Amino acid sequence: MRKINKEFILIFLIVILGAFLRFYNLNWDEGNSFHPDERNIAASVSRIKFPDKLNPEFFAYGTLPIYVYRFAGNVLLKITNNTSWNYEWGNINLVGRFFSALFSTLSIPLVYLIGKRIFNKYVGLLSAFFFSFCVGVIQTAHFAVTESILIFSVSIIALVSLSVLEDPAKKFYYWILGGIFGTSLASKISSVSFLIIPLTSFFLVFGNGHKRRERIFVVLTFFAFSLLIFLILNPYTVLQFEKFIESMKYESGVVTGSLPVVYTLQFEKTLPYIFQIENLSWQMGILSGFAIIGMIVIFIEGIRTKNKKYILFSLFPILYFVYVGSWHTKFIRYMDPLLPFLSISASFFLYLLTKNFRLIGKLVSLIVILLTIAWSIAFFSIYTREQTRIAASRWIYENITSDSYILTEHWDDGLPVTISSNNPGKYRIEQLTIYDEDNEGKINYLSEKLSQADFIVINSRRLYGTLIRLSDKYPITARYYTLLFSDRLGYDKVAEFQSYPKLLDFEINDDRSEETFQVYDHPKVMIFRNTKKLNKDALSKIIKNG
Repeated sequence: MRKINKEFILIFLIVILGAFLRFYNLNWDEGNSFHPDERNIAASVSRIKFPDKLNPEFFAYGTLPIYVYRFAGNVLLKITNNTSWNYEWGNINLVGRFFSALFSTLSIPLVYLIGKRIFNKYVGLLSAFFFSFCVGVIQTAHFAVTESILIFSVSIIALVSLSVLEDPAKKFYYWILGGIFGTSLASKISSVSFLIIPLTSFFLVFGNGHKRRERIFVVLTFFAFSLLIFLILNPYTVLQFEKFIESMKYESGVVTGSLPVVYTLQFEKTLPYIFQIENLSWQMGILSGFAIIGMIVIFIEGIRTKNKKYILFSLFPILYFVYVGSWHTKFIRYMDPLLPFLSISASFFLYLLTKNFRLIGKLVSLIVILLTIAWSIAFFSIYTREQTRIAASRWIYENITSDSYILTEHWDDGLPVTISSNNPGKYRIEQLTIYDEDNEGKINYLSEKLSQADFIVINSRRLYGTLIRLSDKYPITARYYTLLFSDRLGYDKVAEFQSYPKLLDFEINDDRSEETFQVYDHPKVMIFRNTKKLNKDALSKIIKNG
């Protein structure tokens, strides 16, 4: 009983710590909605009205999260008599972030149970600890998107599939699996990949003769119930099937690269698999290397010893990584469903290391634990500071006079944002169409705009971070940025706002991470003043010749 209580207390403390890291400052953007996917979801929620209008008119995500956010908004409306919970994007996002943080927190004990049931309680506890402090999961919990729900769903699917493996005769497990999988699909259609896990468990427990026929029947029950739950919770995939298919074709074209869009240009010239592995280090810190090695060891050991639990655990992450890692579009969030499994595989490898090389293993484990905590706290610190776009907006209102002509960039969030009685309407603001094709006309366009403007505001590395690197496709634009940053266009940088992960006085520059890891919650903002007031001809000559 004493051992059980100690184990319970440890996992309870781990969950509490994880909850704090996830729930702290969910309103980090002060209602400004800097995440484009959050804006799309919030717009869909605002269109819903129970029971008259249930069509969110948006298919990139499933309707279940949208319905949940709207229902929660209705409850808050009843309590506060404030309609903004259903119509203002900032408040809708706050509701969504609450659920994101909640599901992320509930995933921690699931990771513990998976690690314990496949390996042992030590691996389970260490897995929960690493997952609790996992930077990728903490960041996702601060966004009102579906990744936290998907992490929760894949963790339950893995846990129940283990139960099928251990006791395949219990039909109840198949019903649970069907319900969870259908719910997951209703959250985001890409979770169809999670089907690998239950199918693996079904395959591993199939018997012969009468037993095989019986198992086939319960598997068909699983599929039927999954489809039923999916259609109930996501009915407009059928009611507006053509629009659903159109949306899926668009999303598929974007991720595979067959449909070029400007917001995936950052992935040009990136190497499949290598790029994702590099970015796992941002999501998991030093733990990522141990996680990858541990996953390989588990898979090989599972095949060698025919250990069904090892095979069930490792097959999905490996196949998922092989498939998704080959995509042209490599947003860091695509690896989120692997984070529970990688937390466990890293823990298992460290356990093996300690078991076989006691002193060295303990020393390495201690170092990994301390560095994981350090990286987590460093990243968490960005939520303890004012968001850089908001800080930059305050500076603009305090230092730039009304009616000043400010240039910003298209495909990025414009600044300044509204703060109290101050709003962007007091300035003349225009977006530079930076992504437009490079030609002689672009030189004239840039020269004309730069000669007239008073300030340039660059509020993230989204454009320059990519286009400087693509100088073969954007030679003029790459030259423009190089000249701007070297003060050769008559503009001087007068302010810069950055919020890198920081621990004590040690700051970690994450400019090399996949851009969405940085540009939503802690982008670097730069403000340039036109001090020399060069004319159009002079600017044109400089941009053309360098």
